[in-house]
Formats: sequence, C-alpha cells, structure tokens
Amino acid sequence: MIAIYVRQSIEKRDSISIENQIEKCMTEIKDSDTFKIYKDKGFSGKNTNRPAFKELIKDVKYRKINKIVVYRLDRFSRSIADFGSIWQILAKFNVEFISINEKFDTSSPIGVAMLNIIMVFAQLERETISERIKDNYYMRAKIGGWLGGPAPYGFDIEKVNISGKKTSKLIPNKNIHTVKKIFNEYSLETTSLGEIAKKLSSENIPCISKKNWDSVAVSRILHNPIYVKSTPEIYLYLEQKGISIENDINEFDGKKAGMIIGKNSSSKYNNISGQKFTLALHNGVIDANIWLKCQNKLYINSQVKNTGKGKYTWLSGLFKCGNCGYSLKIVSSKGKRYFVCSGKTNYHICDKSYSHADLSEIEYEIKSKVNKIFKDNLIEFDKNEIFKDNQINFSKEIINIDEKINRLLSAVSEGSSISIKYLNREIERLEICKQKLLEKINDKKEKSPKKTILQLNFENCCFEEKKKIIKELIEKIIIQENHVKIIWKI
Repeated sequence: MIAIYVRQSIEKRDSISIENQIEKCMTEIKDSDTFKIYKDKGFSGKNTNRPAFKELIKDVKYRKINKIVVYRLDRFSRSIADFGSIWQILAKFNVEFISINEKFDTSSPIGVAMLNIIMVFAQLERETISERIKDNYYMRAKIGGWLGGPAPYGFDIEKVNISGKKTSKLIPNKNIHTVKKIFNEYSLETTSLGEIAKKLSSENIPCISKKNWDSVAVSRILHNPIYVKSTPEIYLYLEQKGISIENDINEFDGKKAGMIIGKNSSSKYNNISGQKFTLALHNGVIDANIWLKCQNKLYINSQVKNTGKGKYTWLSGLFKCGNCGYSLKIVSSKGKRYFVCSGKTNYHICDKSYSHADLSEIEYEIKSKVNKIFKDNLIEFDKNEIFKDNQINFSKEIINIDEKINRLLSAVSEGSSISIKYLNREIERLEICKQKLLEKINDKKEKSPKKTILQLNFENCCFEEKKKIIKELIEKIIIQENHVKIIWKI
C-alpha cells in the first residue's frame, strides 16, 4: 500500500494547503494502486510528536506500507536527527520514499546524499525562522509592546505604530474595575483569596475563561505586574526577587506598567527569579504601595502553606506532640474535638493518645491571657481628632515610609546596581516626609487635651482575626501526658 503524508503547521497565505499537497502527491498514484492518506494539521515538523505521523510509522513496522509519498521533504520532517532515525526504519522495512518537489532516487548513494543535503537546509530554515521569531519577540519587548497571546484580564489589545513599526498595546476595558476591586480588597489584612473569589462569583462578575472565580484566578491577577504603576520601589522589589530589569530605575516614573518576559512568562508568577522585566506601553492602574502590600501578603500566605487552616479552633497549626514532636491535628466527631498525632497516623513512630486533653480549657486559658495582654497595653487616642485629622492614617504612612527606607537600605547592603547617589537622595526625601508626619501627630496631641482609651477585645474578633493574633503571640503549644506547655513569643 502507498502512504501519502501531508502536514501543515498553521494556515499561512504563502504555504501550500493540505488539499493542494494531496493533489500533488496523487500524481504518483496509479489507478491500480491502493493508498491511504495521513494528515497532520496544526503540527510542527520540528519533532515526530504528530498523531498521523505516529500512525504512519506504526503501519510501516506492521509492513502495511511499501512506499511513502510527500509533497516536500520538510512536510515529513525538519530535523536531521529525527529523519536519520526514521530513514533507518524505512530502509529496514524496504519502504520507498518519494518527494514530489525534490526529485531523487533513494535507492542510489547519490540519491541518499542529496536527501541528507536537503534535510540540512530544511533544518537550517526551521532554525532561522525560530531565531527570527525570537528576535522579533525581544524587539517588541524592548519598546514595551504586548508580546502575544490573550490579553490579561481587564485589558484588550490594540495595534499601534511605534517609530514606524506596528506593535500591540494593552488598553483597559470594563473589567479593569474588577481588577482594582480585587487589589483593594486583598490589601486589607482580613481578606483572603477564597473570600474574594466567592464574592465575585456571587455578584456574577465574568471570570477569566471560567464559569466561576476561584483562588487561583484571583492569585494570578494579584501576582501580575501588568497592572502596577511602576515606581522606584517596584524596581527595588523586582531586583531583590532576582529579576533582570531591562529599564533604568529613572524610567520607573509611577505611570507605566510592566511585564515579565522570557521563559515561562505566561505561566504563574510565583517563581519569577531569573526572568526578565520590561516597562510596557500602557499605563498601570494599581498604585505601587497597594501592589507591594498584596505581594507581601501573598508571600506570607505561601510560607504558611497549610499550617493553621483548621476550622475547629483558632489555635490550629500550633499544637505539637510532647512525645514525638510532630503536629497534633484537631478532628471533630459528634460535636466533640479530639487531638490526633500525625507522628502516629502518618509516620507510625508515636503511640501516645491525647483523648484526655481538653481543647476548650486550653482555649479559655489562652483567651484569658490574651485579654490581659490587651488590657495591660492600652492605646491612647485623641477622641476629638482621631477621625477628623486622620491621625491613624498618619501612622500608617510612617510605617509605609519606614518599609520603603528599609528596602532602599537592603539594596545598598546587597550590592545593588542602583547608583548610591539615587539611593541617598531617595532616603533623604523619605526621611523629610516622615519627619513632617511626626510633627503633625505631635501637634495634634498638644492641641487635644481630651484622651480616650482604646482597649482591644479578643472576644469580639472573628475566627480568622483570632488566628492571626494568636500566630503573632504564640510560637507553639506542646501537649504532654499530664501537662500543656505554651511557648509564647512575648
């Protein structure tokens, strides 16, 4: 039987179609010949991972094929190494090979030599095309053009002309308001990815290629620098993460957004070390301080992993077995909570049972201690001016300034490529801003003789808030046979 093999990777104006290839190959078929057509549409010739091609080779090995006809050799393979191994199979099973476009006789040494020469040029063409595509990719990246693929959530793509060259640029669409909402809500201390996803789904807000929102979809948006207004603080953050930055720090003017480029740039943004970053043509929509706050929260939550995710107590993740040192899990059965040692259930190295330990009693003791801590550390605020003059906001601004100064100092200590002149100038500017805020706070204190005492109440906190407070106060809780030992951080 004669096999006709045809392939087309993508539809292009200057490429021969599958149908035309078949028509050309049919000129080698006589009326008496039986034949079968093997078609691979949408597959590259750089490797042999093609369904119809695999079926063809399988039929060759079953001795169903005695001749293979192709329109052109590169339709069959563009790899010298691949074709070399395939040619050995064809020779082993006495299969004749005919290319319509390149006439040669594979039964003669000259024909085989010509075949190999053609294969060299076929691979060279493929590698040249690949290099040209790569050069075009980085040229678009250099001018900040969108590098291809679907637009990120909240954007559409438009064609623009930059210095006489056409490229793509992102423009915000109506979904950008959802993006802003996601960043603003996640920047709050008590908001989780799951809560945001649930809220967006309940409001029937369209998601990225999914029916409903989930934590992964929200996280992907939050990690992406395509939304942030790139400031020098963003430059420092990215540099400390091990990213190679294509632009100078002076170009980070707080307007343009940026893109991760290079290998794995379209995948998750969790591991961005070793990748490249370039400023984009479009403007950012998220303030740098909000974006950085979200990145810090994402990082902390990723470090926590599964610790403390239990739903039966706000002390989850802190309990340790006093015998083997492994974690104690909390399980609930018929309304009663029990301790289960993971060293016993998972690793079979512990034989202790803690059915006698009373979780409610432990919670009560810790709750009492925490309330005492709050009572002994009362906070004084100006009753009349606290909201009117934004004293709390001043304090938050001071904290943000301190964080920015610390990032700048870290850049110096880690031998950053940023100029010392810029660092000194920026630190000096931040110190002046901080001093002005402190003066405003002190001025308000002097003008307001009336004070009120703010006392935090642990009992009034929600479940998630309690867990966060406890994580700050307690290192671990060791459950022993007749004793509970609480290791406090304070």
